[in-house]
Amino acid sequence: MPLVAPKTSRSQAATLTAQRAEAGTPAWLSVVDAYLRCDAALSARLVALELRVPEHEVLVNLLRNPGLTQQALAQRCFVAKSGISMLLTRLQQRGLVQREADTADGRIWRLFLTAGGLALAQRSAAVQQEVVSAMVQPLSLSELAAVQSIMQRVSAALDALPAP
Repeated sequence: MPLVAPKTSRSQAATLTAQRAEAGTPAWLSVVDAYLRCDAALSARLVALELRVPEHEVLVNLLRNPGLTQQALAQRCFVAKSGISMLLTRLQQRGLVQREADTADGRIWRLFLTAGGLALAQRSAAVQQEVVSAMVQPLSLSELAAVQSIMQRVSAALDALPAP
């Protein structure tokens, strides 16, 4: 005989919703706390490379995905296109990034690291890996898989929110 989950009454559903809401705030705050601690640890270590986290994000994204457009880079870095433009200008002035016209569409600019940018991006990525390794060290592989799955479901739920 197959097991069937018992039907939930409206009052049980309302109770469950209220319990989730009550437990949600401390859970959400723990995610925010972990994010802020990770950002602080990364920021402190990037000082030695004379980088800030947003510059690091640009360099590492271009290290992993050479030839991105400015728009694609802005989406990957969760930054407005104008903010990426300012970051790119600074990195270009430092000789770390170059813009090249797309061979198929001259209106599009592709972004690449220079030799100096590549070397700095590799060092910056190593710093990020150090922080990530420290962050996940106390977790088992199954816990890491669970965190990933949970955060993907949370992201999907947020994406499904109706527009205000």
